[in-house]
Amino acid sequence: MNSPPYTAFARVYDRWCADLDPARWARYNLALARRHGFTGGRVLDLGCGTGLSTRPWARVAETVLGVDRSAEMLRRARRRRPRNVRFLQADIAAPGLLRGETFQVVLANFDVVNYQTRLRNLLCLFRNVRRLLAPVGCFLFDAVTEHAYRRVLHGVPVFQPLPAGLVILEGRYRERAGLWRGEMTVLLDGRDGSCRALVERHDQRYYSPARLRRLLRAAGFARCHLYATLTIRPPGPRAERLTVVARP
Repeated sequence: MNSPPYTAFARVYDRWCADLDPARWARYNLALARRHGFTGGRVLDLGCGTGLSTRPWARVAETVLGVDRSAEMLRRARRRRPRNVRFLQADIAAPGLLRGETFQVVLANFDVVNYQTRLRNLLCLFRNVRRLLAPVGCFLFDAVTEHAYRRVLHGVPVFQPLPAGLVILEGRYRERAGLWRGEMTVLLDGRDGSCRALVERHDQRYYSPARLRRLLRAAGFARCHLYATLTIRPPGPRAERLTVVARP
């Protein structure tokens, strides 16, 4: 049975992300934001999913807003929602997103940028962020590197056991197109001994640091800092993910 991305996957997303250590990721993002001037205010989490990257900001921000397109992911996010956190279903690359609002920090974690497979969508996303960002604010996002697509995510299945099933992710990277196409199969065991397979296709695009910088400049950002994710070092050739901090 085929379903849109992050529908069947929503059921097991938090367990899938356990190896990423979301708590450590949140501490890292907060440290980077403070390094670039964050002292408090409003936080926006784009592509928030089940709220793993959203909820930790409730302790340090005035208010936090998580935005995602997947109703199923948001349904799970709303189950555990601190008082100063709210969630909204919307397309984060749609022109005019959250018109009139302002945030001190905008986040886009866990491959959100790579899921924008069309350049115009990514540019629209960046323009939305620039419009929503306070003059002294910062935009933090991560991106998968080409090394990861070529050496880690190409042709080698990834298995994640579940209490009652299994998740299998297998993808191929087309280097000339810069496009990674993956198929995720969620196998769920039924109480009657049956097994149900739910399949989603996940497409992502590789964006080089140079292209990210160009798109950010075109969106109106003046400064851009790159780090190997979870460090404050520049990304090296074997980095699997980089984190970008963009400033107006």
